[in-house]
This record gives sequence, structure tokens and C-alpha cells, in this order.
Amino acid sequence: MKIRNYYLLGAFGLMIIMMYLFTSQNRLIDIEQHLEIAKNYDQNVSVNPGIAKLENERLSVLVEVSTGSVIEARLKEYLVENTPGSLGVRVFGYDGSSKDESNFKYYLKTGFVESEELSDFSILSQQSGELVLSNKEGYLKYIYFISDGYELEIKDVKPEASSSAAFASFYRTGGRSLDIKTGWLNGGGMNRASFEGVGFSNQAEPYDAKRLGSLNERSIVYDNQLGGWVGFIQKYFLASLIGSDDRVYDYFAQKTKEGMYAMGYVSSSGSKTEKVLVSEYTHRVFVGPKIRKDLVARAENLELTIEMGWFWFLSQPMIAAIDFINGVVGNWGFSILIFTILLKLVLFPVTGKGFKSMAQMRKAMPEIREIQERYKNDRQKIGAETLRVYRKYGTNPVGGCLPMLAQIPFFIALFFGLREMVELRYSPFVFWIQDLSSPDPLFVLPAIFGLTLFLQQKLNPQAPMDPIQQNIIKAMPIVFSVFFVIFPSALALYSVVNGVFSLMQQRYLYKQVGA
Repeated sequence: MKIRNYYLLGAFGLMIIMMYLFTSQNRLIDIEQHLEIAKNYDQNVSVNPGIAKLENERLSVLVEVSTGSVIEARLKEYLVENTPGSLGVRVFGYDGSSKDESNFKYYLKTGFVESEELSDFSILSQQSGELVLSNKEGYLKYIYFISDGYELEIKDVKPEASSSAAFASFYRTGGRSLDIKTGWLNGGGMNRASFEGVGFSNQAEPYDAKRLGSLNERSIVYDNQLGGWVGFIQKYFLASLIGSDDRVYDYFAQKTKEGMYAMGYVSSSGSKTEKVLVSEYTHRVFVGPKIRKDLVARAENLELTIEMGWFWFLSQPMIAAIDFINGVVGNWGFSILIFTILLKLVLFPVTGKGFKSMAQMRKAMPEIREIQERYKNDRQKIGAETLRVYRKYGTNPVGGCLPMLAQIPFFIALFFGLREMVELRYSPFVFWIQDLSSPDPLFVLPAIFGLTLFLQQKLNPQAPMDPIQQNIIKAMPIVFSVFFVIFPSALALYSVVNGVFSLMQQRYLYKQVGA
């Protein structure tokens, strides 16, 4: 090995060590910050008479009494940090870390159009899972849990029946979602790439999603829709207003003059064919994790909020298969491993043709090199003789590529599917891998992946190329290993198993062909 290669390996090793130390330090700071917040959380709520708290086994909800707005919702089963004492992730919430007006705000407000700014509520009654507010004008607001604990119902009641419309809307400032890691070395690289924005589903559009940055003061509106839903989509978690199938809604999303983003609906009284006087209106709100089989059961097309990229039609059945396997083995890491092997077996008829073509090409390469050396000044002769050798061995340069290209959609589909699975968050595999949604803390999987690529390069036909191209090819295992240093362990695990199994298939077929 040349001296410069030793320097390259040394630099790579030093970079890995520095990444590890930096990641550990940042993670320690995060844990300390969240423990401090947790210590003061209940105390701050209890001493603030303007805040009411609702709680069940899955959600902790804070309501601003005077306005009736839901100003915070924490998912108790999904901790910010995987450590005792950590709080649950906030979906709604307020970040008071800044001393100016740039604090992050995200809340839910409901009411009636003619009294949108209605306030001055006070607590009429309160239990752990239900809150009733009233004001001197005679308006009532009931907030209570339904279903499995991830859903709220908010019932607004007027003092007198009228035909005025009801509304419900999420209000949110810009910026990344609360309590989601943003550091590149603790999974934040994948988090930053995930979609954040507003999503719709209705009769006019089964699914439409827009990033917040694309919204302006001109509203996105879907008028006169029966049923449907609107929600804010973020990494792992979702807040959605789910419409009733017997009511008509005007869905909207816009950036307000105050710089907030508003997304929700206005619902007229009665049904699509009949307008009636009503005295109350009930809103259904989902706040919870994006688990596909759960979202499918809640509302039509709600599972599409799990953004799976261009090949979603492949991602969804693949993730469903991994979920089925996990129901048997009970470990997401082993489920990914088993599914990857099964997928390789299913695709073997395709990949096998590619490996056989590469094996024949490998056998043909000595003759091709000899032809290129013999006729190096006659390109036409080189081309004719090379084609003769290809026919002799029954191969061609494209034969080894096309079957491999057929696998790319499956790789991309599983890449996006695993990246968006909330089930992998803080899910352990074995030994040092205790969170499949975060990078391998010891960089073992990236190293194995790089070694696998290196061994595959050794098996591949070595076509003649200039020194620059040779150095680029040689550097590829290191480059891809660096990528997987910041990729979630689940993706690295899939790629390692896929690479090792491909290497085994390739060696087996090479041996059969005699290459």
C-alpha cells in the first residue's frame, strides 16, 4: 500500500473519532436540558391559573382557559430523549427560549365565524380527561379525549341556534418542529430532509401537500367538500382535523398578515343539501404518531402523510411486510434483516442474470485487454474484435448493469420507508445499537458496508481506465461509508445485509461460471 493511502485511512479514522466525541457531547447537553425542563414542567402549569391540563395515558394537553385554545400537546409514550425523566415530544407547543418575539408557537383554536375572537372563558368543570369552559355570553366549550387516547373532540356550543359556520384551525410560526433532533450526527440529517408542511385530503384531491414556505396570504382553498381532513405534517408525528362524512367543509391554508401559518376549515351548518340552524358543533382532532396501519383505520388517505417519496407504491407494501415480520419476531432490527434477505431471494432471478453477465465479462477481460494493447492505434479494429469476444462469451457491458438498475426503485422505496418509520425511534437492535433511527454510535455498520463495497469491487470486471478514474473507484467505499456515518442505523443495517447477501450471491455465481 502506498504511503498516501495510509494517510487517507488515518485521516478517515481521525474524522470518525472526532464525530463520535462531538455526537456524545451534544447528546449529553440535550439530555441535561430536557431533564431541567421536565423538573419545572408540572410546577409551571400548577402555578398558572390561566392554564388547564388534560391528561390520559397517551396525551398531556394544555389549554389556555381564556381563549379555549389548545396550546400544547405532548405524546407521553414518545420521549424527547430516551432517558428516565424526559418529557414526551410536543406536537403543539411554545418555545420560550428566545427573549424577543421570535418564539416558536403552534396551537389549535376552534369556534364560530361570527365570534372568532371570542374569549374570557373560565372553567365550568374539570376532570382528568374532560374540560368544560364557559363565558358570560353563554358560549360553552367541551374538550375531551376519545378513541384510543390520541384523539380529542372539541365541542363548541352557542347560546342560541343560528346558521353561522364553525371553524377550526392550527396556527403555527415558521421553523422546525419542536423536540425533533436537528444535529447531523444524531439523526438530524434525516430529520431535516423530512417533509414539513400542510396536507389535505378531500373529494377534489385525494392527497395534496405543500411546504409552509410555499404559502402566502392567498389561501389554498378546497370549497364545498364532504368529509376529508387537513393537517400539519412533520417527522414521525401528525396533527390533523378530521372532517365528518355528513358535513360540508371549506378547507384552507395560508400565511396570515401577522406571519403565522393558518390551516384548517370552515364548516357551514347542516349538510351538503340542507342548511339548518344549529347550536353546537363538534371537531375531531388527531394528535399522534404516524403509524401506517393506525392512520389507515382513522381516515381515508391519512396514511399518505407518511412521506415515502416517488416510489411510495413500493414503500407501503414493503413497510407493511416488515411490520408483519415484526409481529412474529418482535424486533425491528431482525425484521429488517429478514425482510432484506427475502427481498434478495425474490429479486435473485433478476440480479442473478446481472452477476452471470459480469462473471462472463470478467473471463473475457484478459482477451479484451490484449486486443486493446495489440490494436491500440486502430480504434475501429478494437471495436470489431471486442464485439467478437463479447459474442464468444455471451456477454456485453450493459448486461451486468440493467438487472442492477432494476433494484434501484426498491432501494429508494425502502430508504424513504425506513426513514419515516416512527416505530424505529429509540427501538433497539442488538448490543451497541439501541436506536435504529439514529446513526450507529460505534460506526461498525458503516465500516462493514465499506468493506463489502471494497470486496465487490474486487469481484467486478476490471475494465481499463485512466489513473484518475481508478482512484475515484477506489475511493467509493470510503465515500459511501462516510454517508452511512450520519444515516440511521436501520438504513445502514438494510444496506449491509443487502451488500453482504449480494456478495455471497455474486461469489456463488462466479464459481458456477468459473470466473
